[in-house]
Amino acid sequence: MRVAVLTLGCKVNQYESRALEEALGTRGHEVVALGEAPDAVVINSCTVTHRSDRDARAVIRRVRREHPGARVAVTGCYAQVDPQALRDLGVELVVGTGEREALPLLLEDGAVAVRVGDVAAPRPLGPEPVGRFAGRARAFLKVQDGCQAFCAYCIVPYARGPSRSLPLAAVEAGLARLAAAGHQEVVLTGVHLGLWGQELVPRVGFGALLDAAEAAGIPRVRLSSLEPGELTGSVVARLATSAVLCPHLHVPLQSGSDRILAAMGRPYAAADFRGRVEAALGSVPGLALGLDVIVGFPGEDRGAFAETRGLLEALPLAYLHVFPFSPRRGTRAWDLPGRVGDAEVKARARELRDLGRQKARAFGEAHRGRVLPALAEGGVAGGVLTLRTRNYLAVRVPWRGPVPQQELPVRVERVDAKGAAGSAAGSPAIGG
Repeated sequence: MRVAVLTLGCKVNQYESRALEEALGTRGHEVVALGEAPDAVVINSCTVTHRSDRDARAVIRRVRREHPGARVAVTGCYAQVDPQALRDLGVELVVGTGEREALPLLLEDGAVAVRVGDVAAPRPLGPEPVGRFAGRARAFLKVQDGCQAFCAYCIVPYARGPSRSLPLAAVEAGLARLAAAGHQEVVLTGVHLGLWGQELVPRVGFGALLDAAEAAGIPRVRLSSLEPGELTGSVVARLATSAVLCPHLHVPLQSGSDRILAAMGRPYAAADFRGRVEAALGSVPGLALGLDVIVGFPGEDRGAFAETRGLLEALPLAYLHVFPFSPRRGTRAWDLPGRVGDAEVKARARELRDLGRQKARAFGEAHRGRVLPALAEGGVAGGVLTLRTRNYLAVRVPWRGPVPQQELPVRVERVDAKGAAGSAAGSPAIGG
């Protein structure tokens, strides 16, 4: 078959889609783009917000309209939590997060079915057959899945089940495959990465994962995200001294108000959060700090919002991801009182996104005049190539010719509304 795979949502979904593509290829199928007359289209869905659900439905309708002869299958988190909504849209095959490995065989059998199991049932996390990310210097390795934090706003534990870790030997083998494929950076990713190893028997500490990353022979390894409580002294010390681990932390804050944090079920206070990230910023040279924040959670009055803004203003952020609160049926926040009006939520989100842009520009300005090693990200567009530094600064440079697969020294020369720009050694456009 000719199969197109479309991915919505997070880096974990991107990894799982790549694993599905490799599994399809192993069984003799051809993975094609959506515009190449596919026989089947697989949509790997997200359900973290109402907008994610809406986007998935829009993609399904478009695929059915533009490719009426293709079979449509939907997998991922939306398929897990609301399979009937997808069947009501005419989707022939709905496959939950725990049954994804069976998807190629179900496509071959021509099945019209819903295969959605109990994600809470015990099951190991097995290695997925991703050997390389073609044409990319950066690769991903999923080492963990699931979460049992059950934050009041979050549907993810219901979509993916409790935490499961890839065993250490499988992590080492996955890193070795990606190193052999020539990848210069690997992002260790998971739904709740910091839980890696806790349920393995015998239990394995997070430091063993960092040991494996540093020993793999890959020049750069990046952590996708860590919770505030997981910014331990040992983790920060490793980031500060490692020649491999990238000086970059993505940490979900969600709110700067202790009252709202408690209502969300987040296990820390704002002062604790600030202390941990400031300790990391003071220890790790050039650290890029990115945060997630939710606006409009039920009960967030102007005072609580001001506390969040004040905390964000006090921190030197590299970037800020702002999410309007999205009520998800089945979560504790679904029927909480004190809903914030839509117009006010949008205004608060706009205010924090403006602040995030100011912080990102200041982060770029702090690097003006510096020369940093950077890896290409994507292809050349309009004679411009974007490269990413180890501390996650994107720098645009003029470029002609093949995209480099190795790190290059990049000079940051200016910062504008689009981000940082400069020049890279070896660019044919610069006289190299």
